[in-house]
Amino acid sequence: MYLETIGLPNEIKHLPHSKKASRVIDRANERIEEFMLADDLILENFVTCDFHLLDQAVSWIEQNHLLTGKRFCELGSGFGVAAMLASLRGMEAIGIEIEPVLVNQANRLSGELGLSTRFYCGSFVPHDVSEIIEISKDVEHIETIESDIYQEIGLDLDDFDLFFAFPWPGEEHFFESVFSAGAAVNSLLLTYRGRNGMHLLRKTLG
Repeated sequence: MYLETIGLPNEIKHLPHSKKASRVIDRANERIEEFMLADDLILENFVTCDFHLLDQAVSWIEQNHLLTGKRFCELGSGFGVAAMLASLRGMEAIGIEIEPVLVNQANRLSGELGLSTRFYCGSFVPHDVSEIIEISKDVEHIETIESDIYQEIGLDLDDFDLFFAFPWPGEEHFFESVFSAGAAVNSLLLTYRGRNGMHLLRKTLG
């Protein structure tokens, strides 16, 4: 298998947002700010993404007809904003998150916004892919657990058409390894890389 890089043009920053997308982003940012200011819990691994750029990147992907289907999975979903934005586009969107408090926040926000997005608490690393579990031992911010979250979801990794993740610097390879090992051919992996913006890969036969 081969991971093909698809260049995202700088012009995506000029793509408009729908009113519904802007509402989701604004409400999510408000809720995240409230969460971050609360002094009863600190999650050192929680960092927010540029949701506006994310929405524009998905718009570009749709406009260029790169999707092979309508299933979306957010890996390490946090507040689940990426999955919610995908739901607005008619996608069957879910998020997988290891922190229960973030899963609860995402489900609460999705419900308030009237979205069908579903969030699951667990590790997005398939438990039956031994080489990925071995790689994960050297990744600081990733956890694996014995339970299989995909059984609870009712879908496997290769049932999704577009994935999104926000890796910590230096951990991009891990997410790409999970994607390469389990995703379907022609599926896409979109990642946010901070100052370097969005990065898009497609899994091909080579």
